[in-house]
Amino acid sequence: MKKEKLTINDIAQMAGVSTATVSRVLSGKDKVKEETKQHVLDIVKKSGYDSSKLTALSNDESKTILVCMTELKNPFNVPVFDGIQNSARKHGYDVLILQTKDFYTEYHEYESVLKSQSFAGVIFVSTLTQKQLTDITTKLNYRTPIVLCSEYIDDPEISYVGIDDISAITRATNYLLSLNRKNIFFINSKLTHNYARKREQGFREALESANVEVNEDYIVRMSSVNHSLAYASTLSILNQDDKPDAILCASDVFAIGALKACQRKGLRVPEDIAIIGFDNIELTTMVEPSLTTIEQPSYKIGYQSCELLVEKIVNPRALDKHILLETELILRDSTPINIKGE
Repeated sequence: MKKEKLTINDIAQMAGVSTATVSRVLSGKDKVKEETKQHVLDIVKKSGYDSSKLTALSNDESKTILVCMTELKNPFNVPVFDGIQNSARKHGYDVLILQTKDFYTEYHEYESVLKSQSFAGVIFVSTLTQKQLTDITTKLNYRTPIVLCSEYIDDPEISYVGIDDISAITRATNYLLSLNRKNIFFINSKLTHNYARKREQGFREALESANVEVNEDYIVRMSSVNHSLAYASTLSILNQDDKPDAILCASDVFAIGALKACQRKGLRVPEDIAIIGFDNIELTTMVEPSLTTIEQPSYKIGYQSCELLVEKIVNPRALDKHILLETELILRDSTPINIKGE
């Protein structure tokens, strides 16, 4: 059998194995019996294709990419999805979103979705726990192409696109310290998330490097990216005698909640208390005062994630890639001007 273009399904039928097995063989993974691996490669060779040209093998039965997204309400995800969709359309793929929050937390649940409909590949924009994400993606990675977007795990066999969270939050912390703000209230997400652990690590390291004691009472962790939770937590802190002179947030949503709490208590921002957010969502320029924030290139993160996925779909043997994009501290009205120019 020789065709202008073979699909993984063609090879699977000829070899008498599943398409998942063929994908594992072609991608160079080592979790296939040597006898089976050699059998599949023999079929490929007999089909008239040189093994060095296996990029021509792709599963073109599906032209749909599944995007698993936890927080549809999180405004950070809007430009991320725009980037994914624009890349997908450029390559002729459709995109389907699966909201995963509280419903899809185990491997078998994703496996069921993949069995119910054929997908060319999967992009995870999910804030699952580190254990859940590791368990799900490492298992699914052997049956369909996968790319992690924004939130990622350090696995050499899974492609991802994200940012250096430690470096980004360190830059923001150092800027507050340069303003002589040392009582810094840090609003973070749950430490089950990779990004939250790294941002807290960067915060702590920056304080320790400046010989500033870490006040454990000034570190709070929200159960979800929620404006009301941050507002309530900030009010509680501001009711104490020992008040912070700065608030650093792991999300702009938290920062907006903190800003409203400060205004409720009659505090001047940035004179009495400086505030820095994270993400640079559109709302940061709409509140008063406008929010200083860490900008992460959300659109580029989404676009590049889909580009990696398409590469893996077209060429199952493509090497996994790990891409960290640059962030920037955007200075606005919620922080004073650093007269030292630092």
